[in-house]
Amino acid sequence: MQSKIKTFEALEKILKEAQDAGETVVHCHGVFDLLHPGHIRHFKEAKKQGTKLVVSVTPDRFVNKGPGRPAFNEALRLETLASLNCVDYVVLNDSPDAVSCIERIKPNVYVKGKEYSDHASDVTGKIADEVRAVQKSQGVIHYTDDIIFSSSSLLNQYYENTSPELRAFLNRLKQEYTIEELLNKIEELRDLRVLVVGDAIIDEYQFTEPMGQSGKGLHMVARCRQSERYLGGSLIIANHVAQFSDHVTLLTSIGEKCPHLPLINELIDPKIQKKFIKQPTHSTLTKKRYVIQDGNRLSKLFETYSTNDSLLSETETDQVISYLKNHTKDFDLILACDFGNGFTNPCIVDAISELPNFVAVNTQTNSGNRGFNVVTHYRQADLISLNEPELRLSAHDRYSSLEGLAVDISEILQCKNICITQGVKGVFCLSEDQPEVRIPALVSNTIDRVGAGDSFFALAAMCAAKEYPISIAGFFGSIASALNVQVIGNKEPVKKVPFSKFLMRLLK
Repeated sequence: MQSKIKTFEALEKILKEAQDAGETVVHCHGVFDLLHPGHIRHFKEAKKQGTKLVVSVTPDRFVNKGPGRPAFNEALRLETLASLNCVDYVVLNDSPDAVSCIERIKPNVYVKGKEYSDHASDVTGKIADEVRAVQKSQGVIHYTDDIIFSSSSLLNQYYENTSPELRAFLNRLKQEYTIEELLNKIEELRDLRVLVVGDAIIDEYQFTEPMGQSGKGLHMVARCRQSERYLGGSLIIANHVAQFSDHVTLLTSIGEKCPHLPLINELIDPKIQKKFIKQPTHSTLTKKRYVIQDGNRLSKLFETYSTNDSLLSETETDQVISYLKNHTKDFDLILACDFGNGFTNPCIVDAISELPNFVAVNTQTNSGNRGFNVVTHYRQADLISLNEPELRLSAHDRYSSLEGLAVDISEILQCKNICITQGVKGVFCLSEDQPEVRIPALVSNTIDRVGAGDSFFALAAMCAAKEYPISIAGFFGSIASALNVQVIGNKEPVKKVPFSKFLMRLLK
């Protein structure tokens, strides 16, 4: 059985020799998290199309199918597939999709289930790429036509990978909406015209290796192995939005001689229109985190801020306010990303509060502004997104109920929608139409929580601006957050395809 599990290097040589000898190589690809009768019939039908059947498997790190997935790790999935008599070889993929596998295996026949025969219904958009890769190597596509089971549906139904509270919420959601209706709501965000306003931040991660206690003091010593820089603040929020909307503008400030500008230009989504206010005396805030990574576990040692905390000058403030007033009609949604680092000064806060657009506000509490950056600086908003400590700071209330405080803050800002994130407890939302919605956390295992609130805010605000129910806004925001915490820092934005796949797997 183990002899069937091959590396790509070994497999390519074996298959070339087989094809040179006149054999027909057949290729199947997938996650195969829970092997079921549908898979068995699929493989048997595939084997009939040739003489050698190769199955490539998606590795754990690229499985975006919802909480607790994959249920079985890649080693077990490879071993299970290798135990099937009809399967000749099994190989672990090293990329998120099948295209690179096809290019290396060069199958004579590539086999997919009949549900993929309609390319337009494939939310990943990858089946068309796979077809092109097969045709490039002179292969053909074969669609099996047999009974269809869903691993995700079976796991959701019989495998306890979600909490009872989450299952109850998802069951209620399925009674109100079909998967197709929810996917359509994602697509409808495309035409939303969004302006993202707020502080630009660069997140730098220093990956370290502990060396023990210093010989000249009581402090610990660590060796820096490598460093990575990511977009943060309004930069990453704009990137999140740009994965779902085709019309995104970013209004922020950076240092006139910002050393990070090449990085920003490299990582910012090209569809985003950039309106940068250049500050001659300002250095773009850099948050540097020193971390230890052990597999998927990330431990933070400490963090430093590199900034001069300068507010915008009067001239720079006038530039921002002038842009907001002159371009009001260009946008459906204003996202105020207030990290309390100097960009959204009192004059700009007042200007945002007076805009007739749908205004969504997120005021973040962090080490650089604790107690000073509260949402009640704003006079009006259409959606507020905060975590529980930020809500309590804004209300100056440590002990009262979350529900009561949410109502109080909503009334102060004349706000119709509010979302309060609570980490592992999930999200509490309320609106005029839905007075109380609780959405349990969608995942329990996290790699890094940095940026989770930003991704939630981006999706929830877009949904609220489209007048979706607050339950949908909170749910979509929760999916974005669940995907975000599976990557280190803001290494990449939440993308539409993994988002849609996550949603589909949850509701099957």
